[in-house]
Amino acid sequence: MILGRHPENESAIEHHRQHESLSVFRKALLESAEFTALYPRTAADASDISFPSWEDLSAPRLVFVHSPKTGGTTFHDLLASLYAEDRVCPERFNGLKNHPAGMLAHYHLFSGHYDLVSCQLIPGEKQIVTFLREPVSRLISLYNFLKAHRPDVAERNEWVLAGLASDLDVADFFRHPLVTNHPYIRDGMTRALVDSLPIEIWPTVDEQQSLRDLSGAGREALGQLAGLAAFGVMERYEESIKLIFARLGIPRPHSIAHKMVLSDLIESEGNYRPIAVARESTELRSLIEELVPADLELYAGALELFEQRLRIARE
Repeated sequence: MILGRHPENESAIEHHRQHESLSVFRKALLESAEFTALYPRTAADASDISFPSWEDLSAPRLVFVHSPKTGGTTFHDLLASLYAEDRVCPERFNGLKNHPAGMLAHYHLFSGHYDLVSCQLIPGEKQIVTFLREPVSRLISLYNFLKAHRPDVAERNEWVLAGLASDLDVADFFRHPLVTNHPYIRDGMTRALVDSLPIEIWPTVDEQQSLRDLSGAGREALGQLAGLAAFGVMERYEESIKLIFARLGIPRPHSIAHKMVLSDLIESEGNYRPIAVARESTELRSLIEELVPADLELYAGALELFEQRLRIARE
């Protein structure tokens, strides 16, 4: 009733059985980072927000703009390990606009499915980073990830994209008008850099929205990308981690534990189920390329820039 889902596993049930009363259990859920991320306006109590200090405002913020299915959960965990838990903003979707400025001022790490416009709401000096992925591969991976959600989970959360992926084969999915007009799918990586993403929780849909045509905007997005503190490409993950951490001037992790891997998800108990994984074909690539012309232009330019930065880093 509070988080909108069933308990994730038996250990979670056992953990919450330790609360001394139902009211204490309820309070723990209402004060959780998950509830705050889901319902920021309900969770935020403006009278509870402390005044920011000069130290709070002068501390540099690290901001990760996370496009879905670009290896972002793994990267988030690497970054979050460097910060105290209470300094990590709980907003993981595109809902920064819902948080009071006094609350945002408290956090030093921001990581979520933001667009660059929303990042300007974060106070203080910002170092913004992102990851890209080959656009067609990203969307096929996104389809498989959505399809792997159990139908009851998709229905309970009103994740219409997951419901469509469950009902449709991959080609019909990418022909569906709710998919072809979705901001995180139609040139989604470019849109995050040069436009707004008018949906907070990306697996949902808004049938009334109209999207700006971003054909030809890949070069504009590349300019925005070049102005960020750093970026990586998923296909060159370890090199990307080295380059990003070096450019940020923070210690590089000794190891990388990959998270949200589809094969792991479908083998674990929880919100996922086994599926027949969709693979790229000539016909499927042609179909998806029609949805991502700007992303393809952005990615091609990003690879050239990435190689340049690698060469400089090696010198």
